[in-house]
Amino acid sequence: IAIALLLGGGLTALQTMAVSTGFPFTIILLVACYAIIKGLMSEPKAV
Repeated sequence: IAIALLLGGGLTALQTMAVSTGFPFTIILLVACYAIIKGLMSEPKAV
């Protein structure tokens, strides 16, 4: 896929595709981090 994008649209097309596929993954990771922090805050503190 990367070679086809480079040949068809150049480096700009490849960069655009990388950003557009990485953005949803970033959102999922941020939600997971929030859930972990929220879960750890609700745990009782260890002695």
